[in-house]
Amino acid sequence: MHSALIDMIAVGQTDVGRVRSRNEDSFHLDPARGLAVICDGMGGHAGGDIASRTAVEVVAAVIAAQDRAEEGRTPSQAEEERAAADAASMVRSAVVAANRRINALNRQRGFAEGRGMGTTLVGLWRVPGTDRVIVFHAGDSRLYRLRGGELRLLTRDHSLYQVWLDNGRRGQAPHRNIIVRALGTGEQVEPEIAVHDLQPDDLYLLCSDGLTGIVPEGVIQRILTQQPPLTGEDACARLIALANGAGGPDNITLILARFVRLPP
Repeated sequence: MHSALIDMIAVGQTDVGRVRSRNEDSFHLDPARGLAVICDGMGGHAGGDIASRTAVEVVAAVIAAQDRAEEGRTPSQAEEERAAADAASMVRSAVVAANRRINALNRQRGFAEGRGMGTTLVGLWRVPGTDRVIVFHAGDSRLYRLRGGELRLLTRDHSLYQVWLDNGRRGQAPHRNIIVRALGTGEQVEPEIAVHDLQPDDLYLLCSDGLTGIVPEGVIQRILTQQPPLTGEDACARLIALANGAGGPDNITLILARFVRLPP
């Protein structure tokens, strides 16, 4: 049985990069609820920044309205299972609501299905009252977990390049930035949702592909495991600087969220 005495300490930063004139990334951070969300907008003048901002606002609002943690008691294993299932369903509803809002804006602007603005999404939400987290995403923004010095990717890109990899790399490799799942461009979207157990000192990295498309995972791991450890703010700044130092071709957004054991 889990103690549920784990708190989230988190920081987030975003940067326009060295090439783009507009930052179409958005993020939302609510450590009190254990909620972190990053969206990477698409569409340029069609409103990628509007799509990403709308998505984080809707998801955050839906979860805040339904977040009802029961304080002062430790849940049973069965209660944790039910809470995790309920939280996963709530997250799906939040993402569906965000997709519906952005898609309606596209229709109001006269864009055909599959056109207009859209956004990727990646998020983390600590299941209220438990030591479990919901990881959810659509698109190629990513979430990693650093545990025991090992950096593990917990999401799988919804991209044509990933489909090509899954199919045995047959034929010519497609461009890495072609997304096969995103919010806003269609009437329906199905986020990928998973439940993970929390352990004290887990560190989660959420990021747009402006980081992972430029900075290798091995370099990211070295920054996050550096001794003596960097502060969250310094680690974010260092990773952004590395992406910009390599040309900064895209907007760069990241959140570092560490879960720590509270004193008794």
